[in-house]
Amino acid sequence: MDPAEKRALLLRVRQSMETELRTLVAAQRATQAGAVHEENKAESDKDTRATEAAYLARGQAARVADLETGLLHLTQVKCADFSTGAPAGVGAIVRLRSGRAARIVFLLPAGAGTILDHDGAQIRVITPASPLGRALLGARRGDDIEVELDERIDEYAVEDVQ
Repeated sequence: MDPAEKRALLLRVRQSMETELRTLVAAQRATQAGAVHEENKAESDKDTRATEAAYLARGQAARVADLETGLLHLTQVKCADFSTGAPAGVGAIVRLRSGRAARIVFLLPAGAGTILDHDGAQIRVITPASPLGRALLGARRGDDIEVELDERIDEYAVEDVQ
């Protein structure tokens, strides 16, 4: 895959995260407003509505900060061409095979779980923080990698690094 196609995929990941961020910011503001609203005022020492709303708003604010940081990291990704035999790193698209199943992953610093449809294939975004992402860092075409998840080990053959 050429760098222009990867940049287009990266842009789609960023757009998805920006949409999620806008939605979450609106929800977080509404939750904050609700936390201090007159109707959430405690009516007894056992009434925890305001406290619960404040905890929710705090959790949403933390997620907003994570998304903002992730978007910043995505702006720094270089869509290098890994097809020259370079080892997988951030910005690589890697085709894997495990048993009979094949999968394609896009190794990025943020956007984990995003699924992109490209030329009839699904590409899943993973990060180096994930077990599979850690195992892929430095892997080359033809390598076999092992990923430990809970108490099982999944084995993958690296078919291509782009």
